[in-house]
Amino acid sequence: MVEELLRIDLKGDELHRRLGGGIPAGTIMLIEGDRGTGKSILSQRLLYGFLMNGYTASYISSQYTTVEYVKQMMSISYDVIPFLIRKKLVFVSLYPLLSGVSEERKFLSRLLGEPRLWEQDIVVIDSFSSVLSREQEVRSVRNFLMYIKRLSSLGKVIVLTANPEELPRDILFLLEEASTLLMRLNVRVFGGDLKNSATIVKYNNAKGVFQKIIPFRVEPKVGLVVEIAAVV
Repeated sequence: MVEELLRIDLKGDELHRRLGGGIPAGTIMLIEGDRGTGKSILSQRLLYGFLMNGYTASYISSQYTTVEYVKQMMSISYDVIPFLIRKKLVFVSLYPLLSGVSEERKFLSRLLGEPRLWEQDIVVIDSFSSVLSREQEVRSVRNFLMYIKRLSSLGKVIVLTANPEELPRDILFLLEEASTLLMRLNVRVFGGDLKNSATIVKYNNAKGVFQKIIPFRVEPKVGLVVEIAAVV
């Protein structure tokens, strides 16, 4: 990967500009938030932006089957079918594995053992905390983070989503320390309505001016929409 900044812009969408004009190559992005704060939709918007700007990606999901994922993306006008067909997008569902309770599984080692996932320009794991909740051995987490650190040094972008309530504090601390772009999502009351917002806690190597707090909403058939007004 030769670019210093990976573009995520979509027509009529402000997210690209609010994040400083793109995502720096080599970024490890951690998107934190409780249930319902918009972690998945933000990761889906980022993924679609990357794909539409010519990059390849892997999307690892803990909640969707392939059919469910395609339907979800279509419902917000993010048509990923052409990218799946052309193998620009590799989709992997962990749902059947995570829903099984018959045996303990080493998910991190299994992920690392799938080289096709890591060959892409961008790798998204949604939700990473769901994976770690089944395997919380600190050494395994450290090894995994060292691996994605090496990948990021090659210019790849790694996006992880996590619900802090699903993780022990020491594991969450490791993720936060390893990340170069940390965003915390929440839902606040603004103007009498509930609004989703993303607060940028850490943004190493930002290449442009970025907005510290990014309010957004989700519209059917439109996708993620960045609000004009700031949420404080």
